[in-house]
Amino acid sequence: MSQIMKQDVLKAGRQVLRTLEEAGYAAYFVGGYVRDTLLGRPVHDLDIATSARPEEVMRLFTKTVPTGLAHGTVTVLQDRIPLEVTTFRTESGYEDHRRPDKVRFVDDITEDLARRDFTVNAMALDLRGEVIDPFGGRDDLDAKLIRAVGRAEERFAEDALRMLRCLRFASQLGFSIDPDTYKAIKVCAEDIRYVAVERISIEWNKALAGLYPDCTVADVLKTGLVYGMPGINRLLEGKRELAIEERKCLRAANDLVSRWAYLFLICGREAEVETILRALRCEKKLIKACEQMVELTQRLNALHDTDKRMRWILEFGFNAVHNAAALYDIMSGDTNAVQELLRLHESMRIKSMQDLAVSGADLQREMGQKGGPWIRDLLFQLALEAGSGQIANERQALLLRARMILR
Repeated sequence: MSQIMKQDVLKAGRQVLRTLEEAGYAAYFVGGYVRDTLLGRPVHDLDIATSARPEEVMRLFTKTVPTGLAHGTVTVLQDRIPLEVTTFRTESGYEDHRRPDKVRFVDDITEDLARRDFTVNAMALDLRGEVIDPFGGRDDLDAKLIRAVGRAEERFAEDALRMLRCLRFASQLGFSIDPDTYKAIKVCAEDIRYVAVERISIEWNKALAGLYPDCTVADVLKTGLVYGMPGINRLLEGKRELAIEERKCLRAANDLVSRWAYLFLICGREAEVETILRALRCEKKLIKACEQMVELTQRLNALHDTDKRMRWILEFGFNAVHNAAALYDIMSGDTNAVQELLRLHESMRIKSMQDLAVSGADLQREMGQKGGPWIRDLLFQLALEAGSGQIANERQALLLRARMILR
């Protein structure tokens, strides 16, 4: 989705609402779409709630998929765009602290909104732009406040992940948390253990990528949520709070990987990146990126050799080393690692291994030797010499130099 929701998706959504209304049913956009529209933020989801029962929705539209009939959800393919349409419902009996044991379909949108997590998510918007807001969501948006719908402890007992979602919304939106809602998180914190690790991971990473990641880290420590969060409990073990300077640095780190790396570094868990992120069921891509960021930041701290830094640029790519230098600058306070790196990169005649005029296959063929680690080492040596201007980046000159190095 772009800054403004793609017009074809919104057009399809309006057509679904129109079709439902013309058939005599109530229908609204609900949830995050309403919240973000009122805030003028980028919109990523479009959910629809209706008084029509699932079988009635399926009868009204030509192409549908019964994605969750037990909970009243049907996916409607409108103009080949999939849209989730869910019947107004109430829920009860959350034995597993996630899914309701009983779902009852209702005709009133207010009853449906009453089961939602926070007031800013418990609003509905109709085709004419009228906002249905029975729980004061607009006032809370104006006050920049995250507040549970009804009794917070009941909402968290229904789905324990809502506690972490509360912190995530506060981080993403820059909102404060209602005191009673915050108190309820402390009371219910141990129930986070009932939540699947994958769901915790998604919410944590979204919060860590938000405007105020330091608040999320501070709040999982203060509320006790940390003890039931796999991986995070090990990462923050022994950490009682974040110092003011640590909070500033974490917020200043410019992306998710940098913020993860910063936490590993300040918590002394540099050797446990893979173990901790695997416990949290993070993707392999994120694990590799975090390991690399931690390693590069440590190298920048330990070594200031120009040739070494040039090799890192060739080995890991300029962007990876640049991001590590940015984190290093944040952590060390008054250094200029980024500026030094930019000057070094500008001076390099070879800026990536792909720029080198010979390949590993060329070396193996021309040198008449079996493949092995020597090829990689030799390529880097040639790239460093060509990058610093010691030798021309030309095939024959490089092959001649390669023979000399091997001898």
